Amino acid sequence: MNKHHFEAEITWSGWAAEVEALEERVYGEVRVRAEWNVPGDAPVIRVPLRVIDERERGDARDIPAFVELFFHDAFLLLNLATPGSFGGVISVTGGVYRVRELIFDARVFESAKRSFVPLREVVRWYDALQIGTRQLSTSPEAKALFHLLHLARGPENDEMSVLRLAQCAEVLNVTESLAPLFALRDAIVRGTAPVLHPMQDDALDASIDEHDWTVAVDHASSAVVRTLQTLAHR
Repeated sequence: MNKHHFEAEITWSGWAAEVEALEERVYGEVRVRAEWNVPGDAPVIRVPLRVIDERERGDARDIPAFVELFFHDAFLLLNLATPGSFGGVISVTGGVYRVRELIFDARVFESAKRSFVPLREVVRWYDALQIGTRQLSTSPEAKALFHLLHLARGPENDEMSVLRLAQCAEVLNVTESLAPLFALRDAIVRGTAPVLHPMQDDALDASIDEHDWTVAVDHASSAVVRTLQTLAHR
């Protein structure tokens, strides 16, 4: 058995005081344990991590991937339990090999902020999906979760939000009242949707306000997140 010690520095963009801590994730013969310490209003927290590797032929070069996976899981699980509760920049030090800096934006969950599910129920449901260390999604739920992770890891982009949320809605069979989203998706795919300048500055051109997709995106985000919460709460 090998133990590896790290410390994560998290500059977060959201945390609800009532959020439960996700203390451990188990990936086969590898365990990642975190000691969360969340002061009420501090902009930065430090989280000591221990990775316990019980693999017979464990390779230390793999350990950073387990640390990164832990935070991807933590982001999904905490935000499905309490939408919009956890996100930010995560920098990890320690260990023999470098862990990449991670950035998570919880904006896709914020439209479902008033909907809560106990963390233990979310974890039980998530574990039942048996995603584990898999990097290729196959089930509808896993596909939706991976799409949400892509949106969280990348910069805000209306077109990608529409495309990924439309795929989430379709695989989860959430289509009711999402006609505006699917209309936007079809227009993007066909090339008939307007293309905005990268600046998107309405001070230079007020007409861009006529092409604001925020309402459709927020409505779809809420529908997708609440559907996943419903699945977890069964």
